[in-house]
Amino acid sequence: MSKISDYKAQRLGQVQEASGQSGSSARRMLDLATSDEQIGALIARLADPATPAAEQLSAMTKLNVVSNFSKVLPTRSAELINALRGLINSDDAEVRRQALAKLSLMGDEVAQQYLRNELESDKPEAEKSVPTHQAISMLSAHDNASDKMLLLSIAQNPPDDASLIQAVRHLPADADTTPVLTKILQDESKPLAARMLIPDIVNNFDPGGFSSIAKRMLEEQGAATEIAPYLARGVASIEPDKDQKEVEDARTVIRSMAPTGPDLFKEAADQLTRPAGTGSND
Repeated sequence: MSKISDYKAQRLGQVQEASGQSGSSARRMLDLATSDEQIGALIARLADPATPAAEQLSAMTKLNVVSNFSKVLPTRSAELINALRGLINSDDAEVRRQALAKLSLMGDEVAQQYLRNELESDKPEAEKSVPTHQAISMLSAHDNASDKMLLLSIAQNPPDDASLIQAVRHLPADADTTPVLTKILQDESKPLAARMLIPDIVNNFDPGGFSSIAKRMLEEQGAATEIAPYLARGVASIEPDKDQKEVEDARTVIRSMAPTGPDLFKEAADQLTRPAGTGSND
């Protein structure tokens, strides 16, 4: 097989994998990727206000499929950005979501500011252009797009559990955030999906404070709670040069609970015996 044929076969396989399409459909995507005319036509459909939402979604899907390997699409990036910006205020929620998601991945400042404005808005959640949790996720595609204090505000007063989870996921650990994060960690009314993220965020910023909290929670609640393995893993992941008395005290409690604890807790406690930085499969 020639190098050209090999290349086409490789690309065809990539398109099939990316799009989940049959061979013939994937070949059409491969043809689209190399066709300035076809790509231009899809962008024009996006830019046309008369295009039905279903066709706009189809056009965005096709362009997304070829975006990873098309050499033509980057030459049309300015047109694509302008077309997608025009969809930010679409009446169709899914069109808005996909346009904003793509623009965010592209690092578009207009989309990023739009999302920040939505997060800062006091509109009811149901009236926002995109749900808060989706807006946070989109902004977090680029590290410099997220606003720490805005995320902190959302974490303290989230419109729903999904938004709390996303806010916690993307918050750094520092003097402003750690008190809020550890308060959430200790609040059993908060979703586990948010609380379980916090030990690995704060443990190495405030090892002594986190270890004291983990020790108290384990002593009061036991090793069988859902949060217990994450507390143990958080303590086990504290870097050696940050050892403090509180850290060793927490380790002692974890070791004492491990023999009678559930399997997940035992696995977490077992990490205390491994050198720092190694995982369970090392």
